[in-house]
Amino acid sequence: MTSRAGAGPRGIVPTGNPAAGSPSYARDDLMAAVEKLAPSITAASEEIERARTLPEPLVQALADAGLYRIFLPRSLGGGQSDPLTYFDVVEALARADSAVGWSVLISTSSMTGTVRSLRDDVLAPMFISPRATIMAGSAPPRGRAQPVPGGYRLTGRWTQGSNILIAGWVHVGAHVWDGDAPRLGPDGSPEYLQCTFAASDAEVIDTWSTTGMRGTGSHDYAVTDLFVPADRAHGRVAESHRPEPLYQFAGWTHVAHAALGLAIARVALEEFIGLAGGKRATWMAGEGQLAARTTIQARVARAEALVGSGRAYVREATSDTWETVWRGEQPSPDQRAVYRLAIAQAMANAVEAVDLMYASAGATAIYARSRLDRCLRDVHTAAAHVWVAPDNYELAGRLLLGLDPGSSII
Repeated sequence: MTSRAGAGPRGIVPTGNPAAGSPSYARDDLMAAVEKLAPSITAASEEIERARTLPEPLVQALADAGLYRIFLPRSLGGGQSDPLTYFDVVEALARADSAVGWSVLISTSSMTGTVRSLRDDVLAPMFISPRATIMAGSAPPRGRAQPVPGGYRLTGRWTQGSNILIAGWVHVGAHVWDGDAPRLGPDGSPEYLQCTFAASDAEVIDTWSTTGMRGTGSHDYAVTDLFVPADRAHGRVAESHRPEPLYQFAGWTHVAHAALGLAIARVALEEFIGLAGGKRATWMAGEGQLAARTTIQARVARAEALVGSGRAYVREATSDTWETVWRGEQPSPDQRAVYRLAIAQAMANAVEAVDLMYASAGATAIYARSRLDRCLRDVHTAAAHVWVAPDNYELAGRLLLGLDPGSSII
């Protein structure tokens, strides 16, 4: 295969020649960095839940390890890693703490949309350090962007702003307004715009009191009459201006949602297996350990099959799509359908596996101190995201049937 910039198929990542003191983005080195950080991540879990955000020392350690820069172009000091390496990193982080995995997922997703659309000379002063690379973002057009000389005046309020308390930059959706009315595009719909601005310019509104994923700090945030330079704004870009394969397909970051859900399910499965070996069924005489009961054995086996099959399906679909894009081709409608379907199905499998383990644990799982309790809350909250919602089945089905998908984001 002809060599080109970017990671090759099947998870092969060129190591390059990182500068002294900078992280290596080779897959094994990234995984070693996660393994090294995992004990401190897990130790901070209670603080993360209580504070509803990640503690700053942990954020800095994650940034220093390069974990927020794995999809950043090499021209900007990033890893430009392949999607399966990305999957592995998010999965490993989420096994240590789901909010940490989510933080990297959301930052990477927001950053990827930004770097696909903005020039390096604009991005370089923004991403001047690993810590500054962390992003929050929201694509729905909940803002009004009024054109002014040199850029736009942006006003709006966005919801579920994961990372907003720790981000350096924010990437949001808006509609362009001329005076008191939205500007209409050629198709008659409001003109869409995405704007990037410093997180310090946003007012954070404390709204993140939720059942699960509490540590993600996903509060609402707002700006009023904020000037956004024209070179930090762009429309709904269908094609990236970057030639590398990683930036030729907009959906790579979606696979991390599957990685996160499957990681939570794996934690629940391991937690229950540990519990079942020592817990005795007390409600019926002579029942003995939970592990000795055939119903429990079947549930554990089913949960293992759900997690394993979901993981294999999504990784196969990702690998197939990646190899196509690496060859310089666009994924076919069937490939896009299977990729989206695999991600949604992996999350559905994860939810079912967690529910099985939670129910099997009985009253032990109902306490807030139980890790199964957090797995249950977190996996159901994560499953509410648009990229893994049930609507994805309809979208995939339309593509497989050769119909208009009804969405430009596939």
